[in-house]
Amino acid sequence: MSAIQYLNAFRLYGWDVLLLAGAVSLLTALLKKTVLKNAPNKLYVFVPFALGTVLYAVYRAIVTLSAEPFTTGLAATFEGGFACGCAATLYYVVYEQFFRKRMDGTDADNEQSADGEDQGGSAPVGGAESVSPVAPLLEGYVPEETREAVARTLCEGARKKTGNELREFVRETLFSAAPACSEAELMALTELVTAYLAALTQT
Repeated sequence: MSAIQYLNAFRLYGWDVLLLAGAVSLLTALLKKTVLKNAPNKLYVFVPFALGTVLYAVYRAIVTLSAEPFTTGLAATFEGGFACGCAATLYYVVYEQFFRKRMDGTDADNEQSADGEDQGGSAPVGGAESVSPVAPLLEGYVPEETREAVARTLCEGARKKTGNELREFVRETLFSAAPACSEAELMALTELVTAYLAALTQT
């Protein structure tokens, strides 16, 4: 994705979701370095969405001065929390795509030359290697050597699919790419990736 596509993706969310997503990103990074330091990678996939739901519920409770986000408004709370998790994941992808290598002092152009050519068949954006926005969701489930290719397949295949067709495509792709997933993990990951792709393809 280009910088313009990322900006368009962020336009899906309101200012409140974007601010909460920033807090989710910081909290997730903090947890990774402290209490979740030794946790399996697959847990990190769901942490932003869990934190997003909690923060969004608290935020809505403060704004409305009621317990409605925890009771009758629970569906809206989950929806808003998921949006926070998606936006936080986008923050992470943008960081990986445009900033991390530069901050680490890595010369992406030299890496690309050493490999002979860019794996995606296109020039990297902003001097960094291409990172699919879906790739972070696959960490801990899809092997690292095939993760980026699977993420790109999901992004490209989702462009003209919606609803059950999209969900079935995601499930079949993940079933082949992540054979170590249990049925419960596959089901949860399918729903997560499907909803995330549905949001991205609206841009």
